[in-house]
Amino acid sequence: LYKEYYMTLKQIIIEALHDPQNRRSDGSVKWNWVDSDLWLHPMSKKFSDKEKMDALDNFPDSEVPVWGTFTPRVTHPLP
Repeated sequence: LYKEYYMTLKQIIIEALHDPQNRRSDGSVKWNWVDSDLWLHPMSKKFSDKEKMDALDNFPDSEVPVWGTFTPRVTHPLP
């Protein structure tokens, strides 16, 4: 039986935070790039604009993966 898979906004943001393209050389987050990944993610279309903005505005610093403690993965390769 096929079950459709959905990601939460938190999962989409965390995925984007693991992408090295969304980090500066010192490991700090390029939040505008994470924002872009969130809005362009195909699974984010089920959420309203307000829900996406709130998810980013209220994302806890404590849940931002610490650079160097995980294996980065490119989720949306640049051309």
